[in-house]
Amino acid sequence: MKRTLIDPPLKSSFNEIYNAISSQQEKISPRLVSTGGVDFQAEAKDTKDGRRFISLPHNNRIYEGDWGYMSNSMGNDGQRIGQYSVPLDTWAKNIIP
Repeated sequence: MKRTLIDPPLKSSFNEIYNAISSQQEKISPRLVSTGGVDFQAEAKDTKDGRRFISLPHNNRIYEGDWGYMSNSMGNDGQRIGQYSVPLDTWAKNIIP
């Protein structure tokens, strides 16, 4: 599967975003608005085998290797995640020291 990078590139790393969400009450981001205009919240979670991910609406997930791409690596075509990554990146820039 060929994936497309987000352009312009995100400023924050996966670790920075995951830690920013983790620092929030209940490990949930504040309400944000996707690039498509939909309200959402993201949650920092871990799989049973210890992999970290950011949980999004519609059971979408951003794993570390997916950060910076328009879609994740789940399924044949991936799930669209770019519309959530961009506002998360913008939000985190304001709280990351």
